[in-house]
Amino acid sequence: MECLHARCFPTTAIVMIIMVFLLVCVAWFSPIYRDDFRPVPIYGRKDSVVRTHSDSEKASSGSLVITPVDSTAASHSSQDGVANQPLDYEIVISQYNENLNWMKPTADHSHVYHKGKDKGPPFDVYKWEKLPNVGREAHTYLHHIVHNYDKLANITVFLQGTGPGREHSQSCFPTAIEFVQQAKKHKYCKITQRYKNGNWGRIRHFGKWLKSLQNGQMRRANLTLGEFYTALFGTKPPDLVPVCFTGCISASRENLRRFPVSFYEKAISFVNDHSNPEEAHYFERLWATIINVKI
Repeated sequence: MECLHARCFPTTAIVMIIMVFLLVCVAWFSPIYRDDFRPVPIYGRKDSVVRTHSDSEKASSGSLVITPVDSTAASHSSQDGVANQPLDYEIVISQYNENLNWMKPTADHSHVYHKGKDKGPPFDVYKWEKLPNVGREAHTYLHHIVHNYDKLANITVFLQGTGPGREHSQSCFPTAIEFVQQAKKHKYCKITQRYKNGNWGRIRHFGKWLKSLQNGQMRRANLTLGEFYTALFGTKPPDLVPVCFTGCISASRENLRRFPVSFYEKAISFVNDHSNPEEAHYFERLWATIINVKI
């Protein structure tokens, strides 16, 4: 018997609704299509920016990583995770407001720790971080070691923001790359002095350093240099140690890891609460011992 269209319409509509419902269910629960139905997540923008390079081939473009504001945070990595891979060499720079043009040739391997008021680097660098203005370059170097202990570069060069240049020709190799080349020969800094038994008392400051100590800008240490050595290393000072001035040094991963991370955590506690502690000048005289420079 032939069905009239008017009578069959309700039955046809019900069948169509059921079919549409089944198709939607299949699309929703199918692993093939499920991701297409999920809402796109929205990420909030944070307030601090860390500029990084994922590798040396991106020296002209760089990538931006948005990270939470935390002036004491560990070093940040790029979103693709490449920046977490140890470099063959890394140049750690402690900067306040110094001009960094000198480091452009090695920008793709340079990790700048900024202790001034800038909100970002003047040009693309491997990594850029803000730190509180405490502890001079000693705090910067120790911070880097503590927070990168398990992923240190094969060779790490530590420099102040002024760079090694002519001003420090007596105590520094001329360029950052020269530090890398010398480190491969196991020459990690320029030895300019050797401390003997008679030098383990108070430091004899001169010029601007004496003035800053007298006017209170430099905080006097509670310990003598010899007492500080014992507090840091747990032994009496040796008869003779090499000294590399100006805070320009390099170190191999193996030499830095001769000490456990707890050693560096203890070390940074001496210089993390003042912009110019005398202990930072003690570290300047002890870096050669820490990085295992041979006399």
